[in-house]
Amino acid sequence: MNVAPASLKMKLALSAGAFLVAGGLLELACQATYAFGVAPQLAAQRNDPAHYYEASDDSVLAYRLKADCRIEKDGRVVCINRHGLRDDRDDLAAPASVALLGDSVPFGIALSQDETPAAALQRLAGAETRVLNFGVPGYGVQELRRELERIFSLCRPSRIYYVLNPNDFSVRGTFTEGGDNGLYRMYVPPALKTPFFVRKAIYRFMKGGRMSSVRWYRWLYESNKTQLLPVIAEMAEFARARGSELVVVPFPPAVAYAADGRFALQDVFDEIGDYLRANRIPALAPVAEFGQNVYALQDDTDHLTAAGSEVLARAIWRDFTKE
Repeated sequence: MNVAPASLKMKLALSAGAFLVAGGLLELACQATYAFGVAPQLAAQRNDPAHYYEASDDSVLAYRLKADCRIEKDGRVVCINRHGLRDDRDDLAAPASVALLGDSVPFGIALSQDETPAAALQRLAGAETRVLNFGVPGYGVQELRRELERIFSLCRPSRIYYVLNPNDFSVRGTFTEGGDNGLYRMYVPPALKTPFFVRKAIYRFMKGGRMSSVRWYRWLYESNKTQLLPVIAEMAEFARARGSELVVVPFPPAVAYAADGRFALQDVFDEIGDYLRANRIPALAPVAEFGQNVYALQDDTDHLTAAGSEVLARAIWRDFTKE
């Protein structure tokens, strides 16, 4: 048996030691950068009087909307009712009800209370149907699976429309979390800061220096579809077992529309649609509806304008009343 010379063993030991020292120094530098750069920014946002989130005792969610909260800022009104839903009313019971589930898109992140998709849908539905907004900014598929359970702890909607934003295919604690996911990290600071900054750099690189990009959406989906598509199937079965129907509404982001009207994520939407059909999950993808003058319907962050809320609400209402 060959035995490595003592000098080689010493070199290997020194190299390993140097690597550990370098890693430790890098982590110390990242800890300092986080403590003096990132943490104060997150704390300032969390302590802002216009911050309408709070910590959740559910470790899966980490945060939730702050109940009994009304914020008015820059002409925009945000009302969170006592159940933690974006709603002016606390009553949930109705002869028929429909729930919107999802992230900042159904929530209406850049919109005032009467401009959200839920408000637009409520105007179409009238008094006979109650529309409930279960949108929470920053939640992905895994968090929305847990939020679906909360829906049924509060009410029994006849139909739930899950507005599936392509960035819902993110997973916390991975490269696809988004190191700049301020809301989550505002409530759950990373223990090790080096992986946080590495993930942050990769995440922003995939965005291409923009608020969003087709490459970024595709990367999120391809990275996590195997893990998360079955979770959507679980959500549909969970709703079905409770007498409700989950309808998935893949949301077409503005950045994916080319000047000639081509939708660059159509293959992703087709693959999602095939999976949903195979699992008997109804779907509604309003790609054509947003294909005309898309930047009048969405802003440059791929969030709805007031006009966009009306378009999404009409598409959902047509589906809801087609039977």
